[in-house]
Amino acid sequence: MKILKYLTINIILFLISSTITFANITYKVRRGDSLRKIAREFNTTTADIILTNNLKHPYRIYVGQKLTVPISRKIYRVKRGDNLEKIAKKFGVSTKSIIRTNRLRKPYRIYVGQKLKIPVKQTTSKTKKQLQLQENQERTKTSKYSMIRKVPIYKHYRVRAGDSIGKIAKKFGVSTKSIIRTNRLRKPYRIYVGQKLKILIGYKDRLALNRPIEFIMPLDGQIDTTIRTKGYKGIFITAPPDETVRASEVGIVKFAGKDERMLKKYGNVIILQHPQGYTTIYASLDEIKVKPGQAVHRGEVIGTSGTSGDWRRSGLYFEISRIHNGKAYPLNPLEVLR
Repeated sequence: MKILKYLTINIILFLISSTITFANITYKVRRGDSLRKIAREFNTTTADIILTNNLKHPYRIYVGQKLTVPISRKIYRVKRGDNLEKIAKKFGVSTKSIIRTNRLRKPYRIYVGQKLKIPVKQTTSKTKKQLQLQENQERTKTSKYSMIRKVPIYKHYRVRAGDSIGKIAKKFGVSTKSIIRTNRLRKPYRIYVGQKLKILIGYKDRLALNRPIEFIMPLDGQIDTTIRTKGYKGIFITAPPDETVRASEVGIVKFAGKDERMLKKYGNVIILQHPQGYTTIYASLDEIKVKPGQAVHRGEVIGTSGTSGDWRRSGLYFEISRIHNGKAYPLNPLEVLR
């Protein structure tokens, strides 16, 4: 009976000193914040924040935005000998998260018997499945409007004296089967001098868009159009360094990097090729997050703003043009962007 009484008392004391409650707090996004950083600070998950705030893929947040952060809180009663570091270590959280959750002020003193809210990570597999489903729906929604088609690239070759299919195949680095199939040759697969053969040397990606083409702003910031009076065809969007730069429309990366000979004044630059002959240029970048040949969706992160160009300020130089009859015609971005 004494043992049972002792256990009962200890269970009651544990329930009094440590109980779990569920709550939401409002957080204002600061410069340098990311979903992962906020989730780590409040000991929750990015999945919970995304679903609670109904954020859409690719889950952009901006400075000053108010986010509802869902947290499970364990109520803990401070004991003799406790301090914030000790309590944080006990529950596997940061002292910063305890200070913020309880709105403690410097010098962050706590006292015996004080009730503290401890943010506890409480992620369920259901939440992860919901997020995965949401991401899949977003990808399906995007991909149904755009499709990458593989377009064959051919070279033409006129057969010379001494040639054979095997010899020609070796010359172009292709298989004899490919030459036979491409030219619809029949057994015994004879070729003759002067005959023109089509050689399939590879494929290139071509984007087909099943919706009206629509360009979005690649970066949030102040637009400067005065550079157009100085001979530039685009606009400069002023923004702090390391701000997210996004693809203005579905496209394929044609160039990504630095060209000291042809594009020196642009600094770090990305050139995207879009359907219907459109091309966009993103210059003065700091970081480049795509590679040549990569297909990108509208709104996908391709780099960050910087100071690598000739404009002597932080931001992004953006230019848009359209090719017609082999010639590029620059367009006023403000008349095209939505």
